[in-house]
Amino acid sequence: MIDLYRVLGIKRTAPRKDIHKAYRKKAKTAHPDGGGTVEAFNQLVVAYSVLSDEGRRAHYDKTGEVETPQPENLDGGAIEIIAEKLGLVIHAEHDLASLDVGALIEQAIQDDVAARKASVAHQQRAGERLSRLRARTKPKAEGEGDLVGRVLDWHEVAIQGQIKKNEAMIVHLERALEILEDYSFVDETAAEPSEEVVEALNDILVSLDELAAILNTSPSRAEAMPKEAEPTAFG
Repeated sequence: MIDLYRVLGIKRTAPRKDIHKAYRKKAKTAHPDGGGTVEAFNQLVVAYSVLSDEGRRAHYDKTGEVETPQPENLDGGAIEIIAEKLGLVIHAEHDLASLDVGALIEQAIQDDVAARKASVAHQQRAGERLSRLRARTKPKAEGEGDLVGRVLDWHEVAIQGQIKKNEAMIVHLERALEILEDYSFVDETAAEPSEEVVEALNDILVSLDELAAILNTSPSRAEAMPKEAEPTAFG
């Protein structure tokens, strides 16, 4: 199990301001564009999102588990997803003016949805195989306890837990896509071409049109030669 405090490099008694400061510092090197990995950066984002929330931090300190946002907090879970994706964009060493930020975030979320659905399908097939295996598994002797049966029970609980977790996350991901539909990341402050530039471009286009007209209507060599001119040694 990942130690979220170790991920951020802070003490368990660290106040919220230190959590924020540690996240900002580590994000620079944890991001793939800063020499880190996607996995490392995602762990950093999870650590920050959990430890910066008093309720989720208390639950983590008590149980060691990362609490998944509850269904009734649908928008909260969706916003957390958007925040994570925006974090990847913000900390990337790219000129945002050259990126279609909205399209990048939406594609990343759609990829997550597809991956989660594929995982659910995989877990469901595993559950079906488990059921068939359970029907065939029986202890040869009585009174020793069904130890293998307990292992199969554990696998069933794990499979159902994974399915439930992925299905809940798919709901949040799809809600995040709905929220993003109401936002645009287009740079509306980009400078418009000046009137001088527009006029110069129009002049160039007019000149090109005139040149094309001349080339299309220019007489042939024979027609261009004056009729009274005598042939030369070159014909």
